[in-house]
Amino acid sequence: MRHADARRVKERRPLEIVSPADVERIHTGALDVLAETGAMFHSDRALDVLQAHGAAVDRETTVARIPADLVERALSTVPGSFTLGGRERAYDLPLDGEHVYLASDGCATLVREPDGAVRASVKQDVYDAARVVDGLDNLSATSALVSAQDTPEESRVLHEFDACMRASRKHSIVVSMKDAAEARALLRMAEAVAGGSAELSACPVFSAILCTVSPLHMERSGMELAFELAEAGIPLLLYPMPILGATSPVTPAGAAVVGAAEILAAVTAIQLACPGARLVHAGGPTALYMRTGSYFANVPEALLLRALQSQMARRWGLPAGLGWGGTKAKRPDAQSAYENTLGLVLGLAAGAGLVFGAGLLDSVQQMSLEELVIADETFGMITRLLRGVSVDPETLAVDLITKLGFRGDYLFERHTRAHVRELWRARLGEDGTYESWTAAGCPRLENKARAVAAGILASPPPEFPEALGREFDDIIAAVESGRF
Repeated sequence: MRHADARRVKERRPLEIVSPADVERIHTGALDVLAETGAMFHSDRALDVLQAHGAAVDRETTVARIPADLVERALSTVPGSFTLGGRERAYDLPLDGEHVYLASDGCATLVREPDGAVRASVKQDVYDAARVVDGLDNLSATSALVSAQDTPEESRVLHEFDACMRASRKHSIVVSMKDAAEARALLRMAEAVAGGSAELSACPVFSAILCTVSPLHMERSGMELAFELAEAGIPLLLYPMPILGATSPVTPAGAAVVGAAEILAAVTAIQLACPGARLVHAGGPTALYMRTGSYFANVPEALLLRALQSQMARRWGLPAGLGWGGTKAKRPDAQSAYENTLGLVLGLAAGAGLVFGAGLLDSVQQMSLEELVIADETFGMITRLLRGVSVDPETLAVDLITKLGFRGDYLFERHTRAHVRELWRARLGEDGTYESWTAAGCPRLENKARAVAAGILASPPPEFPEALGREFDDIIAAVESGRF
């Protein structure tokens, strides 16, 4: 069975965060901002593309004012569905609205050890996290969950990709790529995995997160990186991060307009340069805590905004992604559980198809292998909720109810045996008696999750071709020596 078959939820009835009329008001507000205020593009190529298609460009300020008809023209070439390729084809992920996926995120710089100690991250941590993702049934894609800080900065993203590919058979999301020069080396590595540039374009084994800079900035390296990757067929997860009260209006609706304007600005430039580029509406709005100046990703307003992104994605014909998992908790505990679960339920109920952020604590600063395992369990339960209730003659079981009448012995019926394995079952949560729990030493969920991760790491790693490993080593060495 393909991995994606277990992630299929079929036709969905997404939760509406705002009314369809309000979706149009946000869309129109974003168009008005782009036409009248514009967006700053710190990339000459982006300005050239926009100007050539009719945008009003001020080279001195780098502002491009983009008319509404140009945005709509760009949206008309966006593919509504495509596939994220696995390192092995059994792990391909169709983004088609009928499947839901959970992935890890990246860029943390700290690792939380089992005893609670926190230390700086290294490449081995990237590998270990990807190994755990590979071994968890409900996680569909991996990433450099932490930074490989023991590797040279100029080749760090290549080392991180190397660790993810060696450790996991699943799709990889690249988070920390900085510019087009890094992209060219990374594309060489990905082509080696896929079997060539045409094969990579047909089924990309990695995707990349492209952040805009709120409010209304498109940085130079990010846009040029986007053009480089889009031309190679690599999917881009467009990721605005407005902060309510800091880099956007404090009202959620105003922040939604800023985020929408940034997404539409990026979509327009990329689609005009590379029609048909594969884009995902992702994003991670947050709120400023005025008393301390820190930001919160899981306050209700931020969660509503993240879920609202799915509605906007449907309006624009884009696959819906969601940046998630930014709990403020410093350990896997009740706070991380309720914050992350509420965000996951709300985002998926609103229609997100790709959610990334599993495995992180303390506002995505710390990696926790326990959090990866807990997210796997939570997502499995939520996926079951999304599938809803199947109603047909077999599931209604009217004949069986008539047959048994007032007798309560369904346990011994063929119908029960045929369907009992469809019931969701906890892997970590307690499902026994109090006596059995105390007899087992009153185990904490965090410790059970750590044992699952340790079991995965103790098992044989997935096979990785030696020749491919040597090619990876050669590319990384060429970059580090300045020969690439």
